[in-house]
Amino acid sequence: MTDMTVFSSPQRTSRATGESDVRIEARQTRDTVGRRACAFVFIENLPHLAEVYGQDFASAASRELHRRLCAHFVVSPSSDLARLRDDCFLVWSNQAFDCSDFDDRAPGEPPRFSERSSGPIEMLLTVAGAEPVCAGNASALLRLHADWIDVCSPEQLGTSEIELMLWTAQPYPDSRELRADGWRQLYQADMDVALRVSEALLADALSFTWQSVAHPGGLASVLYFSGRVRLAAGIGKTTSLVPEVFMPCLRRLGLTRAFDRAVIRQALAALRSRPSIHIGVSISAQSIQLDHWWASLLVILDREPALASRLVVEIVDCAAMSDLETARDFCTQLQLRGCRIAIRDLGGGADNLAAVQVCGPDIVILDATLVRRARDSDFGRNCLRGMLAMCADFAQHVVVNGIEREADADIAERAGARWLQSHDLRGAERQVMSVASAHSNAGSYAEAAP
Repeated sequence: MTDMTVFSSPQRTSRATGESDVRIEARQTRDTVGRRACAFVFIENLPHLAEVYGQDFASAASRELHRRLCAHFVVSPSSDLARLRDDCFLVWSNQAFDCSDFDDRAPGEPPRFSERSSGPIEMLLTVAGAEPVCAGNASALLRLHADWIDVCSPEQLGTSEIELMLWTAQPYPDSRELRADGWRQLYQADMDVALRVSEALLADALSFTWQSVAHPGGLASVLYFSGRVRLAAGIGKTTSLVPEVFMPCLRRLGLTRAFDRAVIRQALAALRSRPSIHIGVSISAQSIQLDHWWASLLVILDREPALASRLVVEIVDCAAMSDLETARDFCTQLQLRGCRIAIRDLGGGADNLAAVQVCGPDIVILDATLVRRARDSDFGRNCLRGMLAMCADFAQHVVVNGIEREADADIAERAGARWLQSHDLRGAERQVMSVASAHSNAGSYAEAAP
């Protein structure tokens, strides 16, 4: 098994620099033989699973993905599915994986990203990767990557075609991955936390606590209600998980995508049950990519602009945002559909002002430490005042977070704050719940998933 990431995506660089004889032969085969749309599925973390849990576990993970694909996305394994190696599979359009909209493409033309073309991929990613793999005494989550690929039908798939796909798909090594001493122990500890998060999601145990973003004068003028994720304690667990604990684990594992997708879907559910208020939820900068994971979200926002206009997407960990062009495209597309973009925790010491500027946020939320420092010194109060002035150049609304008592609100107001974020200081939880109660008959969240 080779440590590699497969196939084309905006974030991957191919080693292919020219067209070999093998490539020409394969291209000619594709152009002369009828094709069905085809998707690849790649287990990105299979090498890590092999190193941490052993090769037997990695092999079991590959077999389990094969089983899930056959159970949910394949009618005839011999004609709809190909296993190139342990970490890489091909799935062709069939009755269980309906991609017929793309079968009339010109030769060599891959399906482009769109909400319609991304729907089948989103379904595949969420279903195939939803549950952990369990083998022996170990359990772990698969980190899946999937996309479209232009390839002939499985009955014409020969050795040269397979070699071509694997060669062109091989990326350059990721220079950002550094393995320090003890990384295996950290990986396993992170995975244990991720498994608890997965268990909570499967049990529908995700909910929010609410913080108001309001004028200093009171709750009468509320910009929106910011939802802080809460995961109930699992079976046999005595404590619930908080984002400060589990989000760093998910980021290190590269598993934020499925979680952030679940958070957005829960926010849409909250908006449907609370039709008079605006709601904001946080997602990781690692998830800010306009790709197949967000297909159903874009469909909903297009279909229901009134819903989109009440959603605020808060981006956290902005300092880790490396692909600024991708981030800009993501934010722009959500804003075009009526959503507002917020950048969270600016001024906490690890800021990426270039990323903030590229995202073009409607709202900037200052880090809570600025208020705490302003309690104790003139220097802290001057820092808060300076951050408010600077961020006014980035966004229409600047929010001071971390308001824990009335004195904090006074400090922020004197520094020039127009918006404060506080936990229940002005009755945010009661306000949200009362609105929900008033509209309890407004209908439930009935999105046609994946």
